Amino acid sequence: MIIFTTALSKGFCMYYKYGYIRQISSVIAGLFGKTKIQRRLNRDKVRYHGLISTVGQNKIPRQKYPTKIPFALCFNAKGCDKAAVTLKSLLIASENRCDYDIYCVIDNDVDKPLCDIIRNVIKGTKSTVHFIKANHDFDKSLRRNWPIAMWYRLMLPKLLPNVKRIIYADMDIVFFNDLIDVYEIDLGNNVIAAVRTRTDGYFNSGFLLMDLDKIRKEKFYDKWIKVSQTNDYKNPDQDVLNNTLAGRVFYLPLKYNFQLSHGSRIFKIYTETEIDDLKHNLVTLHYSDFMKPWAPAGERPVFSEYWWKVAKQTGLFKE
Repeated sequence: MIIFTTALSKGFCMYYKYGYIRQISSVIAGLFGKTKIQRRLNRDKVRYHGLISTVGQNKIPRQKYPTKIPFALCFNAKGCDKAAVTLKSLLIASENRCDYDIYCVIDNDVDKPLCDIIRNVIKGTKSTVHFIKANHDFDKSLRRNWPIAMWYRLMLPKLLPNVKRIIYADMDIVFFNDLIDVYEIDLGNNVIAAVRTRTDGYFNSGFLLMDLDKIRKEKFYDKWIKVSQTNDYKNPDQDVLNNTLAGRVFYLPLKYNFQLSHGSRIFKIYTETEIDDLKHNLVTLHYSDFMKPWAPAGERPVFSEYWWKVAKQTGLFKE
């Protein structure tokens, strides 16, 4: 009887952990709150409870990576301070493990004082930063309500002709681990590596490993320019990448792009192992929803404290 009860209890816990009970509980929690933000926050507190535990505390010591890893951020003047937080988190997570060749694709509005913000972030490290002006190849591309900077990631193959592969990240991301393992992935015949956000393989473009050599060799760049002007996409740059690279994507584990916008889909798309991996081995936390951690108190998403812990170290943000 005791054995049966214990087994039943464990089964119930796992069912709650990854099943419908957790989702039903989050839906009920979301009924309370005067605003959309409050209701969403209540849902997420239940939905994501316990998914991040000891991140960044279980790194196995290793010899420092021998070469600098190419890494790209793309932003305009309004996004420079947020990009600084993302970069700061990466450097902290990679301390004594690896250094980066950082490529910042910017527009003309990013002046020297703004560039100095990024330079100050890497000061004291062995990482290097390069500022690259965006070209005008995507000026006619459709972008709905997003700034033109959303297309800058697709410019990387042309702007960096001597870089073979690169890791790209959005500026609403916080890192908890270095990027050595993902950089060394054998892509085989694939062109990029990304985390899927739907069961049909559709992926998010906020964190990518890009094989720039293959993109140039197979002339995907020209195709991107052309198709980016032909449809009113819901998520323009992301939809273009998904439509043109179908069947050429290496799917990364969830820990490389854990998005708060996943909602209840997180328990349908990802395996129990992938979700468990978040607790201790999370690499990338992506605030990809409309709620951002730099918003006023009371309007921030769950796990915003991780962003603020880094933001305060940059000196650019105050509570």
